Amino acid sequence: MSIGIALLGAGVFAKKEPEPTEHLPAINSSELFTLKAVYSRSQSSAENFVSTAFEGEACKDIDAYFDSPSVQSKSLDDLLRRSDIAAVIIAVAIDVAPVLIKKALAAGKHVLSEKPIAPDLNIARSLVDYSQGIKGALWGVGENFRFWDSVHRAAKIIKDLDANLLTFSVAAFSFTDSRNPFYHSEWRQKPTFQGGYLLDGGVHFVAVLRTLLGALGRKIESTSAYTMSLQQNLPPVDTIHAILRTDNGRSGSYISSVGTEAKLGMEFEIVTDKGVITYRPFEMKILTKLKNQLDKWENQTEPAPLMWGVKEEVAAFAESIATGRLDSRLSTSEALEDLRVMEAMLMSAENGGRPVTIARDTA
Repeated sequence: MSIGIALLGAGVFAKKEPEPTEHLPAINSSELFTLKAVYSRSQSSAENFVSTAFEGEACKDIDAYFDSPSVQSKSLDDLLRRSDIAAVIIAVAIDVAPVLIKKALAAGKHVLSEKPIAPDLNIARSLVDYSQGIKGALWGVGENFRFWDSVHRAAKIIKDLDANLLTFSVAAFSFTDSRNPFYHSEWRQKPTFQGGYLLDGGVHFVAVLRTLLGALGRKIESTSAYTMSLQQNLPPVDTIHAILRTDNGRSGSYISSVGTEAKLGMEFEIVTDKGVITYRPFEMKILTKLKNQLDKWENQTEPAPLMWGVKEEVAAFAESIATGRLDSRLSTSEALEDLRVMEAMLMSAENGGRPVTIARDTA
């Protein structure tokens, strides 16, 4: 079975090099997908993507589509009319994605769009409502951190404790400047959506935290947060400090920044009445402090191999199309929850740290 697919978006993440971890190599590694076309806003971007991504005869089988200049039979609408293309992967700017998602679904194509699900909750809910009226087309949201084996290993350790949550913390520090290839994207330098980098990367961290808290049956219910700018070239804000409160009244901290070079790294810590689990993805380890059979505290370290997850999410999308059932890790409801928590933090910060309750949609 071969499923024709198109890639909408020819930016850095779609073809990231030298590591073969993003959409193009992920599609090429799939036994189910056959890349048929690439779309970008400009002709040069689309055609350069095809020519540099494929050598020799291979690029002749991949068609380039674009908006500018206007050329007959080369528009996005022309691509979406092709009967040999059953699915699309959308990897474009956060504020542009919703229009493409809706157009692709309307054309009956299966869609995998990159996180976040939308720039804000109102747009996200509108898209979900629209997608539910489209029969026969699957829509999944790619959150590659949800495909990390180490996340689920940490969650299993937590679940097996059969413990009660006491507190938790998230610390995610990186530094973004002109040396980072993602920095040069115009939509990141001049964001028209809430939070800028804090939303773009924050949904990743929220997805992991929600998985770990979920292992204890807990959800995030409210937040109070503050944001600030450490680097003026990372608008609108680049740092957030938040307190998150769960449905059983426990609170924890969430700190994230892309504006400090002095402190780097990522850590998730869950503290329970039976021990502490500390997950450090980029150090490739899970640390535990648990009581042994002699009722004494014992520290252990488990290896947690690093993976990027895009290959796995694309493979899950292909399998979803083949079976007609969307992989739960691609669920729009999961992506909506990630955005819901992130938006609540940003909303609180915009209002001087005022607590914000995370309201769930009612059926």
